[in-house]
Amino acid sequence: MTQGMLIEAGVPRAPDDRGQQARPRAWPRAVDDPDRDLVAAARRDPARFLALYDRHVARVHGYVRLRIRDRALCEDVTSTVFATALARIDSFHGDGVFGAWLFRIARNAVYDVYRANPSGREQPLTEETLSLLPDREPGPEERALAGERAARLRALVGALKPEQQHLLALRYGAGLTPTEIGRVVGKSAVAVRVNLHRTLTELRRRYPDDD
Repeated sequence: MTQGMLIEAGVPRAPDDRGQQARPRAWPRAVDDPDRDLVAAARRDPARFLALYDRHVARVHGYVRLRIRDRALCEDVTSTVFATALARIDSFHGDGVFGAWLFRIARNAVYDVYRANPSGREQPLTEETLSLLPDREPGPEERALAGERAARLRALVGALKPEQQHLLALRYGAGLTPTEIGRVVGKSAVAVRVNLHRTLTELRRRYPDDD
């Protein structure tokens, strides 16, 4: 996404009753958001949104990458997430954390793809599955075995509830901490840890280590 694309996606603020440009609302101080100043700057000048893009694009792309198979579509969805965030920046009033708000946009963008093209989805992989791949260059038989295991696990993860897949993608795709995930899904960090543990336990039960 280029600076021009981001600026073109901007939506001008509606004039107030006196015909003047409406000013951004004062930022609530109750939430300690590390992006507070960057968001305020982006609301004043859409070009300043690039700082937020640079700060979050890797994690958003990681989340989308583990949920959508097609690489080009993954890039498009990632760009859509940030274009949507820029267009709606004035609707974010600071009563939460910007990063959590951004990942809710990402989740909705992924669901839009699922509704339009269910075959385009990709299921996330757990750390346990990634550890099955050898560090050294594998031989043909090992590559075939690893491919079979990955395919099997993807099928198992695909049978999970959408919110379980969402949690796995936030944790292992975006690399969010339980506290950060909690802000996205509206749960405590403890509840997130419990849900992740239950999900991973279910996957281990269905997919035992068969070395």
